[in-house]
Amino acid sequence: MKTKLAYKVSGILAATVVASALGLSAHAQTTTTPDPAANPVPPVADPAVPGNAAADAATPVAADTNAAKDFMKEAFMANEFTIAASQLAATQGESPDVKAAAQTVLDNGLKTRTAMVAAIQGSTSDMHFDQNFTDDYNAKLGELKAAKGADFDSKYVADQGEVNDKAETVFQAYASTGTDEAVKTFASNTLPALAANGDKLDSVAQGGN
Repeated sequence: MKTKLAYKVSGILAATVVASALGLSAHAQTTTTPDPAANPVPPVADPAVPGNAAADAATPVAADTNAAKDFMKEAFMANEFTIAASQLAATQGESPDVKAAAQTVLDNGLKTRTAMVAAIQGSTSDMHFDQNFTDDYNAKLGELKAAKGADFDSKYVADQGEVNDKAETVFQAYASTGTDEAVKTFASNTLPALAANGDKLDSVAQGGN
């Protein structure tokens, strides 16, 4: 297995503010087991509200607005799954190696969430999209929640590896061809974290440390 794997928000949000808006305390980010049906999301602000710099400047919408939105939606879903699944590993994982890998993946996921908010702030594209998990992601999380011990470990590594693989492909594609500069920069800057996740999951899958 090769496990390599809208909206406008106004104001500058510090990482702690983002976590609070998502309903996660700093402690909960690393210890709370999420409800698989829940999908925490960054705050959404109306572009028409005064104080939204992008709206006030009347910046023309980028030509690839749909491509940027589609990419960000995929990125958002994959990253929120990554966070939720890796939080589950803190309590349901059995192997210390799996737990360590999940912590690395979780830390990267939380950083990516914050970077995503910043990218949305700087985007010139329409970023309104459905923020609910797809049936596939809900099913994966439900199955992980029901698994225990070694069964959880193998399922987490397989599912997270698959999601990370797909995310890396999607991020690479937008980093190479996207035209919304803020979103393109976010995609490019996130690729090393996705590669690191893949390396960590590969090592666990192969029985390494």
